[in-house]
Amino acid sequence: MSAQTRWFPAIPGSLPEIRAFVRGLAGESGLGGDDLRDVLLAVAEAADNAVQRAGASVVGVTWEPRDHAVLLTIEDDGVFDLRAGTAARPLGLRLLFGVADEVQVRPGKPTWPGTVVRALVRVWSRAGVPDLPAPPGRPRVLLVDGDRFSGQALAAFLHAEGYDVTAVTTVAAAEAALQPPPRLAIVDLLTSHGEGTRFATVARTFGVPVVAVSAIEPAAPLADAYLPKPAHPLCVLAAVRDLLSPDP
Repeated sequence: MSAQTRWFPAIPGSLPEIRAFVRGLAGESGLGGDDLRDVLLAVAEAADNAVQRAGASVVGVTWEPRDHAVLLTIEDDGVFDLRAGTAARPLGLRLLFGVADEVQVRPGKPTWPGTVVRALVRVWSRAGVPDLPAPPGRPRVLLVDGDRFSGQALAAFLHAEGYDVTAVTTVAAAEAALQPPPRLAIVDLLTSHGEGTRFATVARTFGVPVVAVSAIEPAAPLADAYLPKPAHPLCVLAAVRDLLSPDP
C-alpha cells in the first residue's frame, strides 16, 4: 500500500471520520490488536489537538506504511496554542509521545501558519511484513519481556547482530518456547507480575544460560548475568556474546 492522504474540515465532527479513515487503512494493512489501538490513539490525539488548539480550517492525515511501522502525518493550517482548550488537554501530546516510537512537531506560528505532527508507530501484526528469516546456524535466543515495544526493539537489534530471536511477552509463552531449548534466554524478571524470576530458574534447569534484566536487583543469584533495567542494547549484546562465546 502506498501513502494516502485525506483532508477534513477542522471541526469536532470530523474526528469520527478521521478515525474511520485510519481504521479502514489499518484494516487493509492487516493491523489488529494493540497495534491498531496505538495507531488510532496516535491519530486521534494529534487530530484532536489540531481541531481544539490550532484554530485551523482543515486537517490533513497521511498514512505511509513502512517496514514494521506506520508513519502518520497530521497537519493543519492553524497555529498551535497551548492555552486553548481545557486544562486537561496537554495530556493529548503526552499520550502521543507514549504510543509512538518517534514524534516530530513543527508548531505553526502567526507568521507561518501550519502545524505538522509526524508520528512513527512501530507495528508487528501488519500482514505482508513477515518476521525476518534467520539464516542457518544462527544461535537462537529467547527474549522474555512484558514490555512489547522494548522487547521487539531489542529483538530487532540482536537479529541484526546475528541472532535468531524469539520474543515473547509472558512467562507462559516463554515456557512454551523452551522446546527445543534456546541457546540463551534474556529475561525481564518482572514479566508476568514477577513470574520472570521463576522462569529464570526453570530455564537454567534446561541448561539454558540466562541474562536477567530487571529494575530491581534480585536478592539471590538467579541468572548467569544480571543487567539493571533499562539496559543499553550494547550491554545486552556484550552479555550474550560473553555467555555464548566466552574467552578461553
